[in-house]
Amino acid sequence: MKRQNSARKREAITDRVRIEKKKREDLQRRVDLRRRTLEDISKEEDVESSTRKLTDRLAKLNDDRFRALLKLKNLLVEAVALKWSYTEKNMASIELDTKIWEMEKDVKKHEKDVAGAAKEYENRKKTTQEHKQVMLKAKQHAESVSMITDDLAKEFEKMATTIEDLELAIQDTESEANSMLFLNQNVLQEYQNRQREIVSISTKLEDDKAEYERCCSEIETTKGKWLPTLRSLVLKINDTFSRNFQEMAVAGEVSLDEHGLDFSQYGILIKVKFRQTGELQVLSAHHQSGGERSVSTILYLVSLQDLTNCPFRVVDEINQGMDPINERKMFQQLVRAASQLNTPQCFLLTPKLLPDLEYSDACSILNIMNGPWIEKPAHAWRGGDSWRSVMGLAGSGN
Repeated sequence: MKRQNSARKREAITDRVRIEKKKREDLQRRVDLRRRTLEDISKEEDVESSTRKLTDRLAKLNDDRFRALLKLKNLLVEAVALKWSYTEKNMASIELDTKIWEMEKDVKKHEKDVAGAAKEYENRKKTTQEHKQVMLKAKQHAESVSMITDDLAKEFEKMATTIEDLELAIQDTESEANSMLFLNQNVLQEYQNRQREIVSISTKLEDDKAEYERCCSEIETTKGKWLPTLRSLVLKINDTFSRNFQEMAVAGEVSLDEHGLDFSQYGILIKVKFRQTGELQVLSAHHQSGGERSVSTILYLVSLQDLTNCPFRVVDEINQGMDPINERKMFQQLVRAASQLNTPQCFLLTPKLLPDLEYSDACSILNIMNGPWIEKPAHAWRGGDSWRSVMGLAGSGN
């Protein structure tokens, strides 16, 4: 259809060009005729007037001729553009025809392949029917020889259901059968030795398991004897520690760090808090200052005062690094704990003490002075009432 339209346009343009050429020839003839007429008139009329008229007519004819040429140029340009478009469309049409031809060729090839596949399918279908008949006869023969029991049916259900699985099972069986054929004649003897070794190790393993369970039972029994007592002691320590710690700081607690049967990892966890906005943290050099650790340590020792059976306890310079407020509170709690009945003797060694501390009747103060440079403190000691401001406490106990 596109080719026919392009051909019609080309023929129309050609006709228009032919018509314009014919008009041009007619104009040329008319110009020649006018020229002859002008020559005839020039012979009869005035030459100047005739020349002027002919000049005007010639100018008009030249204008007409120029317009006709412009029109002809436009028509030629349009004809070239149409020719170019026709060529492009013709080339596209040729390309499409080539593709259609290739596609038709592929379709014919596919139709041929489909026909061959259909024929092959029919042959395979026929072969399948023949194999089914053979398999049915073999099944009937097998059922006539041996009846299929429930156990045998279950064994058949466990078998592979596809040809690929059956082939893999056959290969595995063949590999297992071939693996029994070794050149080494001692393989069977080695196998039997290994079996006996396995039995021996299994027996020993069972014995070890029984021994392990017995030991675990004994450990649990022994653990049940001392662990509740230890937990009870830790709870008592925690009650005393928490109560004393509230008087010194914010909060504190003592807990037993248990690790199952790994008794070497058992320990005491001391958690303290010296600020209202903080949280309980394990006592360590990373979280608390030296004074805070000293306060926590002496409070823990005070909590142990009435729970231990040791003859005496020695505390060396525990007040170093404490601020005066904490040191005074610590000394009061230490005196109160050491002054109770049935508690071990406590010695506090320190180079200095705060003035005006409170003592009980159970406290003894030992002042050790040595050297000529302490003559004035010694004289003050013998002087009477001012001894507290210059003394050093060497030990206290009940």
